[in-house]
This record gives sequence, C-alpha cells and structure tokens, in this order.
Amino acid sequence: MWVGWCTKRDGEGFMPLALHHFNVWAIAAGILANMIIGMLWYSPIFFGNIWLELIGKRREDIAEDDAGRSMALSIIPAIGMVLSVALIVAFANASTIADALIVGTTASVGLIGMSSFNLLLFENRSVKLTMLNTGYYMVALNVAAIISTLWR
Repeated sequence: MWVGWCTKRDGEGFMPLALHHFNVWAIAAGILANMIIGMLWYSPIFFGNIWLELIGKRREDIAEDDAGRSMALSIIPAIGMVLSVALIVAFANASTIADALIVGTTASVGLIGMSSFNLLLFENRSVKLTMLNTGYYMVALNVAAIISTLWR
C-alpha cells in the first residue's frame, strides 16, 4: 500500500514511501512508549493528582468511570500518533536525535498545541489543564520521533 513520496536521502529525486518501509518493531515500541508515558504522566507519581484536581474528579470517580476501558481504547490514538510521526520522520529524512526532536516538537506544538489552544479559546478550557495535556503529547511525540528516527 503506497502512502506517498519522499525525497531520497541523497537528495536526488523521489522514491515511493510504502507502509512496508516502516520498521514494525519501531512502531510497536513507539506505541508501547506512548502508553507507558501516558500511564506515568497521569499517575500520582507525576501529574495525576494535579490532573484530577483540574478536571474536578477524585480517584474514586475515575475508578467508577470504567478507566480500564478508556485506557484500553487509548491505544487507538496512540497507534495513529506513532504512525503519523513515523511518516513525518520518513518525509523529513530525519536521521539524528536532533532531527527527531525537531519533528516531535513541530508535531506536538504545531499540531497538538495549536489545536489545544484553539479549544482553550472557544471552550473556555483551563490553561493549566491544556498545558498539562499538551506537555504529555510533547513528550510522547518526541519519544516516538526518536524511536522512529533511530530504529528505521
């Protein structure tokens, strides 16, 4: 299945970019890393208590809201984000950690951050909650970009 075209590493011409060009283990590692970062980010170890306060819930409320189902379904956006970052890494011909950080930061700030900022403006969301959530995406997308860059 063809996804698109990217410039060859030597800068000469274009080459087709197909899904089989991606390292499936790097994609799997990126998805796993994304899930682990999310579990840690929103746990009491890091920002879980602040997050609960900002969304106006208690830990008991989360347990009653079928958190397990939500966590299981969160693999769907994790897959989409990691595949998207891997595609951007390929199109950008990223080959170093610095390249990966440019891709991850651009994706997280330029796409996630700006979308979140728009929601902040129109839905009167909390600045602190928006920053906390966007921070998670920044870390997760940068890690996914590093994995996709170094493990091609």
